[in-house]
Amino acid sequence: MTVEDLIKRLKTLDKNRDIMILDGFNGEGYPREINLGPTTHIITKEDEKECGDCEGKIGKKIYIMGYGVY
Repeated sequence: MTVEDLIKRLKTLDKNRDIMILDGFNGEGYPREINLGPTTHIITKEDEKECGDCEGKIGKKIYIMGYGVY
């Protein structure tokens, strides 16, 4: 994804909603191409259990983006 592509996508979203990046290595690891999102996600109990950034946000709608799944 290019910067221009990302800007176009972000301009269509709710500007007051949080956005989170999918992270598999605590922010470390190898550079990955963004190929997923931004897409709507609702914070679940599992999200809260696995991620401190999701604590107290169960049921909240956010956007997520990252390098997708394989």
